[in-house]
Amino acid sequence: MSNILTAIRTIVAHSSTNVAVSADGTSTNRANQMGEGLEEYVKNAFADCLGEDTEAVDQARSDTFSYLGNNANPPDAMLKGSDAIEIKKLQSIGNNHLQLNSSYPKNKLYADNPKISKACRECEKWQVRDMIYVVGQVEETKLRNIFFTYGDLYCDTHDVYENVENVVKDGLESIEGVELAETNELGRVNKVDHLGISDLRVRGMWMIKSPFLHFGYLTKDIKKYTFKLVAIIPTAKYNSFDNTKEFEAFCEKSQVNISDKKIKDPKNPAKLIEAKLITYYY
Repeated sequence: MSNILTAIRTIVAHSSTNVAVSADGTSTNRANQMGEGLEEYVKNAFADCLGEDTEAVDQARSDTFSYLGNNANPPDAMLKGSDAIEIKKLQSIGNNHLQLNSSYPKNKLYADNPKISKACRECEKWQVRDMIYVVGQVEETKLRNIFFTYGDLYCDTHDVYENVENVVKDGLESIEGVELAETNELGRVNKVDHLGISDLRVRGMWMIKSPFLHFGYLTKDIKKYTFKLVAIIPTAKYNSFDNTKEFEAFCEKSQVNISDKKIKDPKNPAKLIEAKLITYYY
């Protein structure tokens, strides 16, 4: 069964970091294709099919994923019987925040989340999945930095974010003299002006500090490189994988470093979570 260790091993073993490839395999320099190229690259890393032809990629993805996402709903992918994956692109490692848009940060993905699609909800029998954020920084056509982190090390619980959204919704409902409409967004006010021809949509635009900056203290000694990969995984999760021994043997011969760290618990920073830090650069 594929997991985050599979993706890391595949990327390290694969010589090319070219992500300027669209889903149909056509190279392109268009900026709006870079995010799609990164998504294809990451999905193929999890499916262990980087560099394969279209037919092999399709089969590997079918064997690996229970769900492959769309542009409108999280997540971008779900591994069969395992984790959900959200993929984000940065043009510069100095960008302070990731744009999550209407989807608030998630330490886990729940099947009753109204933002996910019916296809995602019904792809398997499931209630909750661990969440992996994969953030890549692309320069022109090349992947220069990639960061893997579990939501349990990065995000608070869903109720913290939902409470803020509910405050906004309640505030809109408390305003007298406005006509509210049913919406999946934070709110919609109809007929704002005297003619009744203007409406106001209130949309959530969530952001979160980039993991490159938030966890920057973990890799501050890595300064000169062409390509850098960083991953942090809760130790309990790491130990649950069935390919850890195989992965560690691969790391020993591939200059991949694994170390033990303690990360502040996003739910209570007074507590620390034991984690594995994996780094690879050249």
